[in-house]
Amino acid sequence: MRKFFTAEDVELAAAKGERIIRVNKNDVITSIAKEVADKKGIKFADEADIAEPLIQNTQSIQNIPPIQNNQIVENPYLEQKPSITPSITSNISNESESSNVSSGIVKKLPYKQLLSDSEIEKWRQEFPILKDVIHVGNCSQSAQSLRVRGAINAYLDNWLTVGMDWEGWIDEVYKAKAEFAKTINASPEEIAISSSVSETISSIASSLDYSGARNKIVATDIEFPTVDHVWLAHQKYGAKVDIINVNKQHEIDLTEYERYIDSTTILTSITQVYYLNGFKQDIKAIAEIAHRKGSLILVDAYQCLGTEPVDVKAMNIDIFTSGNLKYLFGIPGVAFMYVRKELVPLLKPAVTGWFGQENPFLFQTRYLDYAFDARRFDTGTPPVLNAYAAKAGLEIINEVGVEKIKDRIDYLSAYALEACIRRGLTTISPFDVSKKGPTTAVLVPDSHHVEHELRKRNIIASARGEVIRVAPHFYTRTQDLDIVFDAIADILKK
Repeated sequence: MRKFFTAEDVELAAAKGERIIRVNKNDVITSIAKEVADKKGIKFADEADIAEPLIQNTQSIQNIPPIQNNQIVENPYLEQKPSITPSITSNISNESESSNVSSGIVKKLPYKQLLSDSEIEKWRQEFPILKDVIHVGNCSQSAQSLRVRGAINAYLDNWLTVGMDWEGWIDEVYKAKAEFAKTINASPEEIAISSSVSETISSIASSLDYSGARNKIVATDIEFPTVDHVWLAHQKYGAKVDIINVNKQHEIDLTEYERYIDSTTILTSITQVYYLNGFKQDIKAIAEIAHRKGSLILVDAYQCLGTEPVDVKAMNIDIFTSGNLKYLFGIPGVAFMYVRKELVPLLKPAVTGWFGQENPFLFQTRYLDYAFDARRFDTGTPPVLNAYAAKAGLEIINEVGVEKIKDRIDYLSAYALEACIRRGLTTISPFDVSKKGPTTAVLVPDSHHVEHELRKRNIIASARGEVIRVAPHFYTRTQDLDIVFDAIADILKK
């Protein structure tokens, strides 16, 4: 069987002290695996050319204790640092080790066809690029809509003709918060606005007290790196960071949360959907585990919000955040955060600014007077133009209806998985659609080359590590997916 050798294989060989990795002539060595091998002085050698095992110039590792569970080694004289583990591109297993390969059974969900073909065609007119381009890169940036473009122009026109309209601009920011709140069944007073998820999570991280018995943050390998970076940066303030490993199926089992969350955990930070392969977590179940053990829960929903119904009340979520440039049809530079209203008064962020105060226009400099609601997590002058765009994109989502979009996305997910099987492509995405977001990840030797070649064919997909990600939205048609996967298969043959 043909194998894909990835960065993880190289890291494992290096940990064992090996300097040669055996391959067969039909095996595929990914570009990132080659880069890591070069850096570590490891060579790939054809099995046929090796007469005897070559284990030379290696160091004994018998006396080196294994690194487990991303443990943090404490030194009283140094800042705490996480143990070194394989890079993310990382946790991609060989074809022979993964359950998500080119042959498998797709576990589908019933397709109710809540959006008719005629409705989809009508909505496609809202996105002009779809006339000439197949856009399946929504996991990175959604297609531009006429409404969002119109909203941006409305701001520019107002700025041009009125000159300065802070009252009107701040009103638009509030309306954007309200539209986001509507999407997740919250109130506008529970919503903060920021420029990025990095900033919203930093605000929460700076609000926590790590001096007591509860000082541990539980995070995972499947977070977008910025999230874990924020938590790791707070180790110097006393935070202990425990990171749950992703398994060979590129998923995390619920039992891992039972194992990692304990009486010292102050907050559990999770993603709703894994950005690499679309693995979707059971947020309500994880929240139940966290709360039972006395931990808060923070959810980053950037990789699915707009395609997956969210009710922060029913799901018992404490903190919830997302940007808008992916499935919410917005642009970079704006993000929103929900904080449960009962929790707001207990959090005093060090990452703050004048718009985080109860009355920013007092212009006082002698004391902090945090806003009584989620505005306390706002910082400086809000991203006004971006809020105009965010509001327009959110209005499309709420008008179409997230339940209808989910029905369509689940159908397209099953279709994409079966398309991979029919063409012999290797996907590392879950074959159970109930555990899968919009993204279908196809393992390729050089993802950036594949993305570039797809562009030549008027297809927008997204390279990430050692996979090309195909991420449709509700406006995607099945014939579009056939063209995309045909193109990927053709590129891999050349």
